Amino acid sequence: MASLWLPHWSGSLYVLIVMGYLFPTFRWRGAVAGGIIMALIWLILALAWDIPNQGLLAEKIAALFSVSRPVLWLMTTLIGFLLGSVGIAIGQALYAILPQKPPKLRGEG
Repeated sequence: MASLWLPHWSGSLYVLIVMGYLFPTFRWRGAVAGGIIMALIWLILALAWDIPNQGLLAEKIAALFSVSRPVLWLMTTLIGFLLGSVGIAIGQALYAILPQKPPKLRGEG
């Protein structure tokens, strides 16, 4: 049901946000690792959709951008890397912004 309103890649982005929140100490290394993971996922999915149909859709999209199919794969991988890095960075920022200790209730000492 959520796929009606959310893009298909949002699920993996949410996972990376949670990973960035749970492991905030890795800073830029975590962002690069998250970017590489997401880039590989996007590249594998792009190739999995492209190879079975002999690249018919990819050729048309590549023609729209005036690039070749391998450059289109590289662009897809770059977008995946950026989204993965941003996902980890958002998780790390949430860790820095949100309180880490539960609030004290009135009855507690």
